[in-house]
Amino acid sequence: MDITLLKRAASVLIMITVLSGCETTNLEAVPAQLGKASSMEQLRASLTRPGTIEFTKHLSANWEINLSGLLNLEHPKAIKAGLEDRSEPIEIYLYSLSHPTRGNYLVDSGVSEKLLPGSTESDLSYLVKMGMGTDAIKVNSTTKSIASKLEEGVKGVFLTHIHIDHILGVSDLPKDTPVYIGPGDAGLTNVTNAMVQDSTDRLLSNAGILREWQFKSGDEEEASVIDIFGDGSVWAIHAPGHTPGTTAYLINSTDGPQLLTGDASHTRWGWEHQVEPGTFSENPQQSVISLNMLEQLVKEFPQIKVHLGHQSLGG
Repeated sequence: MDITLLKRAASVLIMITVLSGCETTNLEAVPAQLGKASSMEQLRASLTRPGTIEFTKHLSANWEINLSGLLNLEHPKAIKAGLEDRSEPIEIYLYSLSHPTRGNYLVDSGVSEKLLPGSTESDLSYLVKMGMGTDAIKVNSTTKSIASKLEEGVKGVFLTHIHIDHILGVSDLPKDTPVYIGPGDAGLTNVTNAMVQDSTDRLLSNAGILREWQFKSGDEEEASVIDIFGDGSVWAIHAPGHTPGTTAYLINSTDGPQLLTGDASHTRWGWEHQVEPGTFSENPQQSVISLNMLEQLVKEFPQIKVHLGHQSLGG
């Protein structure tokens, strides 16, 4: 065999090995000290009590992205409906939670001032901008403008997961603002991370370290949950599939319970027809399980208002 071909083949194998071993971020992930492992039984019990959290949903930006990433177009229901890949309008949300004694927290991070037209700063590499089409993001409210209206500032950020479109606003927050993530997201290895890791590191740099929720493994038929403040007011629900650490949040607000699915369900059509996300998810089979778990919770407690990852149900 030609020695030149052998060298080229060896180079390709080395490159594949290097790229496939690239983690999501170089930031250190440590066990979160906030919150305690609990049970779905306790979460359900909390839904029978009056809520205490002041909850606000903010539209941070409008965007468009391929429907095939957001929705499994090979699902029988999607095929029957004649759905095909297209550019799908979506939104980027930020949620603010005000606890009566613990202060203000955000779920996901919105978008920073660096995405405003004319900004000369950017945490995103050229490749990420081109690959994700971030120039199409139309900013509505920056994280800085939202946070400035919260008395006593932001105590921390609860991420649904670590994908770039959910961490675009962290750089608008003060340095060392605590950022909480689901287990396995920071250390996930795949080829895509070779392109996005540097941008992810810059976007999360104000966090310093990442704090991982300490979900307990247990009954496969029951979700693993954390009572974040120990009083049943805010719950982290492990909903892996889109990423290993994808986390939904149940907020017992003064306006009733609010479920933030994150990208366990991106779209209105997907939620209403029980069709899981598409090619953007790491583990499609697990995505099905997590989506069914969240939908079952809402069927059991129809007073829950659902907030999807990138579209609104309305009403």
